[in-house]
Amino acid sequence: MKKENGFISEEYVYAMKCLWGNKNITYDYKKDTEKYRNVSGLKGMEFFYDVIAERKVKTDKPVVGYFCNTVPEEIIMAAGAVPLRLCNQDIQCAEAGEEIISGDICPVIKAICGGLQNDIKTDLLVIPATCDGKVKLAEILSSIFGNIYFIDIPRNSDYTKNIDLWESAYLKFYEYMKDRFKVKISRKELLSACKITNERTSIFRKIYKLRAEKKGIINAFDYFTLTSASFLLTATDWTKYTEVLYNELLNREIKTNYKKQILLAGSPIVFPNFKLLEIMEEAGCYIAADTLCSSYGHLFDPVEIDEETEPGIIRTLTLKYIAPSICPCFLGIDKLINAVIENVEKYGLDGVIYYNLRLCNVFEMEIPIIRSVLKDKGIPFLSLKTDFSREDTGQLKTRIEAFMEMLG
Repeated sequence: MKKENGFISEEYVYAMKCLWGNKNITYDYKKDTEKYRNVSGLKGMEFFYDVIAERKVKTDKPVVGYFCNTVPEEIIMAAGAVPLRLCNQDIQCAEAGEEIISGDICPVIKAICGGLQNDIKTDLLVIPATCDGKVKLAEILSSIFGNIYFIDIPRNSDYTKNIDLWESAYLKFYEYMKDRFKVKISRKELLSACKITNERTSIFRKIYKLRAEKKGIINAFDYFTLTSASFLLTATDWTKYTEVLYNELLNREIKTNYKKQILLAGSPIVFPNFKLLEIMEEAGCYIAADTLCSSYGHLFDPVEIDEETEPGIIRTLTLKYIAPSICPCFLGIDKLINAVIENVEKYGLDGVIYYNLRLCNVFEMEIPIIRSVLKDKGIPFLSLKTDFSREDTGQLKTRIEAFMEMLG
């Protein structure tokens, strides 16, 4: 039995395609962008809200859709393609994905399936083996789209034990991209791509630091819209417009009613899933720092090249994407704990709120350990579990307000 893309036999592909169907998802992102734009007050954010409202990539180059931080954008860029991260997070996409992936599984995986039934067009989908949900996602999507590349990496972020395996997986992807798009990628193209993403990292770090040091300089809606827009924009365009925003922030007069400064950790937050942000903002809770994979984890780490050969650059990319990973799907919870403690102590934050997206069990499993460590350090901690729906808004509001009162 021949298998398409090495995953599913031809005799079963038809059944998968019938299950997929064609859903017309008509969610109006413009409505949400206007709501958050109206409380922004920053001219530099206008561009990013426009990008989010349109949710389209304007390019004549091949588009490579990908999921998760462990997919190296630099290799995609060096091949002359545009990386597009497809981690959808809205309830309409999740509900549409229910018919394909039902049962108790992460709503992000369901939302990805729902979102791909809309008008997103890609020349290739790249899916890494970072969690069980994405492994099965590769199998399901391969029967529908055909053009799937699966990056199989070990879920152990220990550098000394796994660097050769990581390098091998990325080198295979590198060779595949050259063959897939019929290009000869040289060391020059790789270095150029690394320079571009490092410039993006540099301006993000400035925004991150300014936000932590000046309470109220940028609200949560603007910050997470900014980071969500990095999924849709080229690194060059995002950097260009973020530098404009940063210069505006430097000269901004701060008038704030925020009471406490909090670090937000846990599951990713991507536009328009801002329910938790709305409650925190209303409670006077300023998100001064975060360790989310959709923002901090996506943009904070640079490519630090010490050997400018192709294998050397590829190896360095694994040290950007995999070695520092704070995802609970990987072994190495100490990296997340260290990042949380470092940010709290460095910026004098008042506490930590850990957000767990319902049905993501690995995120939930690490909560007791983090709570225990932070308790020993005297750092207040609150864990919350929720999903994309609005049904638990009142409960979340009560818990966050109680936490704020406990902080005094």
